[in-house]
Amino acid sequence: MNGKVYALSDLHGNYDVLLAMLEKIQFCDRDTLYILGDCNDRGAKAMEIYHFIQQHSDNIFLLKGNHELMMRDYLIKGDWECPQGRIWQSNGGVKTMKEMEHFLKRDCENDKDFHDKKVEFMKWLVDYINSLPSYIEVNVGGQALVLIHAGINPELSLYEQDEEICAWIRDWFYMSPALKGKTIVFGHTPLCHLNGGENFNVWFDPYYHDKIGIDGGLGPFENGQLNCLCLNDMSVTVIKKKEISQKKEAV
Repeated sequence: MNGKVYALSDLHGNYDVLLAMLEKIQFCDRDTLYILGDCNDRGAKAMEIYHFIQQHSDNIFLLKGNHELMMRDYLIKGDWECPQGRIWQSNGGVKTMKEMEHFLKRDCENDKDFHDKKVEFMKWLVDYINSLPSYIEVNVGGQALVLIHAGINPELSLYEQDEEICAWIRDWFYMSPALKGKTIVFGHTPLCHLNGGENFNVWFDPYYHDKIGIDGGLGPFENGQLNCLCLNDMSVTVIKKKEISQKKEAV
């Protein structure tokens, strides 16, 4: 493929924002998109996002985020009252589970069909999440990049990281030097926490110059945004959550 290479992260069920972004950047079959995890929870259309990614698996690639891990760990246990269930509930899991059930019921004629389809789908989803990488190394225009959801343990090499660290780490990662000769592109941490105030713009590490944060707070913040980073030239395209909400209300 000779097209452009993009990265975005933390969609949190905002399928309409994703579609608007792809239209805005004029995404085509020659282009490649990496989604750095957290497609589910908080927003209402996580299943639509996963389905869309599956339909475009030739040039859209998903990494696992901490919300995928929480969902997977609950699905394995299957009990809201277990620790995994409680953790996922407190982080938006109820909304995703209700959406999942609605998604599956559309083609079911009775309760047994729904139960069987739900069991099959949950197994598929667990296997799918397990198949997702925790990070991807790419070279774009001669620049070595590591794409990851949250970051790395700065005391270990890239190949010694485990999925929990890659999906959950925060301060220790972005307050330390990372990988020599590589730039890490990450999501997970809403950029208002790195930029200060209500600034959700892409964060280029001003101290170590080896990290780029792209989580625009689309999930937890009403004034959040989706940041799409073009890895060819490091340009950024932004769509504000409120822009899409206002368009829906106007229809």
